Amino acid sequence: MPRTLLSLSLAGLMAVTTGTWAADTAERLAVLDFGALDIIAALDQRQRVAGLAKQGLPEHLGAFADEAYRDLGSLVDVDMARLASIEPDTIVISGRLSDSREALQAIAPVVQTGAKSPDDYWAGLSTEVTTLGQRLGLDAEADTALRELREDLDASIAGLTQEAEVLVVLHNDGNLVYQEHALVNGLMGLASPTLPADVEHVTRGERTFTALTVEQIANMSPDLVWIIDRSAAIGQDGLDLDAFTAGLGADSTLRVAKGSPRLWYLAGLGIDSTRLKVQEVIQALDPALNQPSNQG
Repeated sequence: MPRTLLSLSLAGLMAVTTGTWAADTAERLAVLDFGALDIIAALDQRQRVAGLAKQGLPEHLGAFADEAYRDLGSLVDVDMARLASIEPDTIVISGRLSDSREALQAIAPVVQTGAKSPDDYWAGLSTEVTTLGQRLGLDAEADTALRELREDLDASIAGLTQEAEVLVVLHNDGNLVYQEHALVNGLMGLASPTLPADVEHVTRGERTFTALTVEQIANMSPDLVWIIDRSAAIGQDGLDLDAFTAGLGADSTLRVAKGSPRLWYLAGLGIDSTRLKVQEVIQALDPALNQPSNQG
């Protein structure tokens, strides 16, 4: 018999109150966070996914584009009627949907994952994997996945010159914004160059951004300029790398590369996404060390 919205609402309230998610009641998942989806896939639990946000789906999660999984919209705009129709046991979200949590809880219990720009990338990822593993009843498998990933990353990063400076820049609608990146400058241990004294700090609401010009980037002279293209990730016009490189000056020898947009901006904290991101940076720093991940 189909469950009523009343019973679902009560279930959601109980989940919030107790903070629990029993593994035997999480057989049908609606996953609205790509980091969580990545972890669920890495733990070989694809069969539990009844539906997901397919808009902006990163290429390494392309198997979930299959019609067997219901399309529930995007990470910020969920089709509530379609979500209710699949009768999930649990809805997994990130902070992007925190304002919609009450409406989602009227459908099924909600679990929020996705540490937002953690200062310690590995600590944030470990928490995500461990938490989802516990809630799926797969503690040992989660521990194994983390251990194997850490071994892979350590082996990959060991071949890098740690003295290399990597400047991470976010592109958004023609604007270039400096980032001290938790994966590149934290997990991988690659230094970020010193910012020039004349940088502009722009405050929007409660957030402050450090804007950069192409000239300032040229003067900083890092070993690599790594571009994260938010605009391209969300379907807008991406950064023209040829024009950007030309703007650095005819005599510039700066190495410039752009990460796979959806992988870097939308994929969140995942197991495979972390491995792929590290591979992309290594490939950009030294093409002889690795092969491209072919993310679009």
